[in-house]
Amino acid sequence: MKFVHIASALLAATVAGCGTLSGLGTPETATSLNGFRASHGLSLLRTDGTLAALASEHAADMARRDSLDHNGFMTQRGPRGARAENVAYGCKETTCVIQQWVNSSGHRKNMLIPSLTRYGLASATSPSGKKYWALLVGE
Repeated sequence: MKFVHIASALLAATVAGCGTLSGLGTPETATSLNGFRASHGLSLLRTDGTLAALASEHAADMARRDSLDHNGFMTQRGPRGARAENVAYGCKETTCVIQQWVNSSGHRKNMLIPSLTRYGLASATSPSGKKYWALLVGE
């Protein structure tokens, strides 16, 4: 089984280096997040429509307000299945934002919760041109 995790991590690293990703929620996006999890011996996550919609709503709301925050997590996204949330701004591509979160202990911890099974990832651009990201993970 350890071989499978190592092989998955190597494949993820290879694919991640192939250039830009095609879009949110695609297998290429999952490879970056799932490659990180696999390199730590954790199960892969599947995209989830509910979490993706919630992430999209929150990214759009942050972009509209031009404000990075977790507003509504405890009252809206948490009760609808999100176990944790990562937010960021400034990255133009998924690989960049995943790397930002990998380099941040709190965000990294959220991505490495062992019991996770699903995720939703989205971004939105503010009128000022700043790109906001939201990642929601759930069990």
